[in-house]
Amino acid sequence: MPIMDLLNTRNKNMISLLIISFGRCQEVLETFACVNKYHGKKIELLFLDNNPARELETALSSIVENNSSILFSYFHTGENLGVAEGRNFLIEKAQGDILITLDDDIEIEDIILLIQKVTDYMANNAKVGALAFNIKNYFTRKALSHEIPHGNKKLDFSQNLLTYYFIGAGHAIRKEVYQKAGFYPKDLGLYGGEERDLSFRTLEAGYQILYASDIVIYHKVSPNGRMMRKKENFFRYRNQLIVLNRYMPMRYRLTSNFVWSIFYLVKMNGEILDIVKVLSEIFSLKRKVVSDKTIRYIKFVDGRLYY
Repeated sequence: MPIMDLLNTRNKNMISLLIISFGRCQEVLETFACVNKYHGKKIELLFLDNNPARELETALSSIVENNSSILFSYFHTGENLGVAEGRNFLIEKAQGDILITLDDDIEIEDIILLIQKVTDYMANNAKVGALAFNIKNYFTRKALSHEIPHGNKKLDFSQNLLTYYFIGAGHAIRKEVYQKAGFYPKDLGLYGGEERDLSFRTLEAGYQILYASDIVIYHKVSPNGRMMRKKENFFRYRNQLIVLNRYMPMRYRLTSNFVWSIFYLVKMNGEILDIVKVLSEIFSLKRKVVSDKTIRYIKFVDGRLYY
């Protein structure tokens, strides 16, 4: 069945929670324990096990099996699909009208309240296509700078505000956004940049992205299941430039390429050869430059354009 047909069969009165996991057995058990505190109108919980073996199926099923408010589905393909492909896999399976994506190493203090707030925000803000959650450090209970969904970190994030991208650890997106803007990109590898890519297309499809300060999750940022730091830094750099060069007008592409290449070289201890490789790759990239309307929106929300 075509993807759009699958999307159109969803239940407009249901929330779907999407979680994928690789290499974090204990963390995901703790995340499921938080989700299992939910009771009320039925929700859907979809889980993709990216581990080689079906090692989590029994443990996770046992956590939620007695919760009549949660419809649980476990999936295992036998390979690590990565972040973007893994989410796409679950998006195709989901039946809900609003899809909430959570990392496998987060804590939610009140899952009932979180789902109610997501539902209310979407019901009362028709132009909002995606909600960016307030992501805090699990251990310090303070904001994680790199997970603040805005380039200007000096804004007041104790208040709600419109923004121009969301963070992967916690966000909610309408079904119709995926219908109009498409799924996560398939050319970024296992990790990095997929949220920025979809954010550009969400804005281009005419939706706003709202940072909801009162939807708080706590992120453990577990080192388990992650790439080696050097490889992770490379993919952050590469994918950042791929996304920016795919969607941004020329003047912003040039400054972004310069700034991020210097940052990668100096701050991330990157290698010149990596920079040459990435710049060569983006030179032949197929462009999908966003409209002036989207650029005006990014300016309106005080977004960062030049890098």
